[in-house]
Amino acid sequence: MSVVEFDDRDLVDVLRYETASGPSYRSVPAGEGTRIVAAHENELRKRIRVRRLGIAGIAIAVGVGGVLIEHAIVGALVAAILVGAGWLVEGDHEGFVPTVVDERIRLERAASTYDIDVHSADPYQE
Repeated sequence: MSVVEFDDRDLVDVLRYETASGPSYRSVPAGEGTRIVAAHENELRKRIRVRRLGIAGIAIAVGVGGVLIEHAIVGALVAAILVGAGWLVEGDHEGFVPTVVDERIRLERAASTYDIDVHSADPYQE
């Protein structure tokens, strides 16, 4: 049995993104898949945090507006509804964070298994 040697540049990680038309697969250099997923998760957490802060700001403004027009109970109720709705409705984040479906797989095998386009420019050439 002969061992076929190949370069590390032939190895890739395969990421799956969920899209409206079904899963989309992309290849990245081997070892980069988990780092890319972590970066996407971090970005998603930031987006959710900013969204929640915005909703909280609007709710506070509505509450203060209610107090100013002497309808504090109505203002507080509307503010509570806004905050609750904002926290419960997270938005559609499916597909933003990919999943690593295969690690350190040969590029040719990834292309045939996951229908990945390998005709793009080689990222390793300078």
